[in-house]
Amino acid sequence: MHRFKMNTERVEPEYLTQVGYALAFASEKIEAHGFSEEAGLWIEIQDPAEEAEVRGKVERLLERYARVEFGLKSVVHFSQTRELPDLDAWSALVEKRWIVPVGPGHFILRGDAARVYRMVNELVRVKFGGHFEAEEEVYPGSILCSTLDRINHFTSFPEHVDFVSHLQSDVDVLSDFSADCAEGEWRASATSGRLNPPGFAITPSCCYHCYEAMEGWNLDGSGRSVTVVSEVHRYEGRNQQGLSRMRAFHVRDVVWVGHPRYVIAAREEADRMIVDLAKRWQLDCTFENANDMFFTDDYAIKASFQRQQQAKRELKLTIPGESRSIAVFSSNFHASTFCKAFDIKFGRRVGVSACIGFGLERWVYALFAQHGLDVGDWPDGLKADFQAFGVG
Repeated sequence: MHRFKMNTERVEPEYLTQVGYALAFASEKIEAHGFSEEAGLWIEIQDPAEEAEVRGKVERLLERYARVEFGLKSVVHFSQTRELPDLDAWSALVEKRWIVPVGPGHFILRGDAARVYRMVNELVRVKFGGHFEAEEEVYPGSILCSTLDRINHFTSFPEHVDFVSHLQSDVDVLSDFSADCAEGEWRASATSGRLNPPGFAITPSCCYHCYEAMEGWNLDGSGRSVTVVSEVHRYEGRNQQGLSRMRAFHVRDVVWVGHPRYVIAAREEADRMIVDLAKRWQLDCTFENANDMFFTDDYAIKASFQRQQQAKRELKLTIPGESRSIAVFSSNFHASTFCKAFDIKFGRRVGVSACIGFGLERWVYALFAQHGLDVGDWPDGLKADFQAFGVG
């Protein structure tokens, strides 16, 4: 293995975590990377002869993150600490077989892990969705590439997209593919030259179908609210890490579309509700502004704008023993972005939208990590909600 170093002094410290995330997509020749006080950024590759090529690509990323316009302004709206257990929750959950890895970024939940998943999903549907009289909707697992193009997903998050394709409708192609598979175990080369160009991708965000399904609507009153749970796919490369960053995961959303006063007030009320839930469940957490991991040359501008406008806020739960926290809830204000794309209006005005999202598997992991694997020992409020929404 060949290791080389790169200077990151031009990048503000607050950006380095996001630089580390983006490096997973800089080059497939990077085997590992990290930061240290002595070496700065270090990168490992197999072939020393490829250093110049990889170094050039990493330089392009560093330049992107060095273009600081306003900085990543941090605002903490709520924080709470508590004594946390000395527990390797991940190993314990896998040992109990409540979490079963079945491929990179793919996991099966069973036992109490599945019950906690059900609790969070149902509580959000009933308490948050019910509070806003949200209509329940059911969405397909894939989405048109043309829809993602209309909302500029490909220009903001190209690294995440999992495309959907299929074998060509040709008797020779299908017969040859089947014959190749019959000769031995599955291999990806059997599809080479036999797939059609993709027209769909697996859904990368829970709420996208909501706006697509309202195309051309002129809303009555102040607006409408929707709730939905969806399986979401995002390719994470080397960033995949247990239930914290998965390739296939589930999100429960509540969405608001309509008049700015209605949408903004609903989002603020939902933010108050999540703080109340954090208190009830005695979570070690922060609720603060954040930004998406844009994979674009204008990353700094987009990220800074989101933080300045508080367009994105996240509830982050501490994971004991791992020196980090994970975001389990996000609150997002989209302004008129999606309503413009799909011509959604109220009267003569273009609408605005916002949503809150609960990453269900992340909630499962963080709750076990903070409170232990014995539900009977959990705080009273959390235990009561588990009995009300997770069992049965």
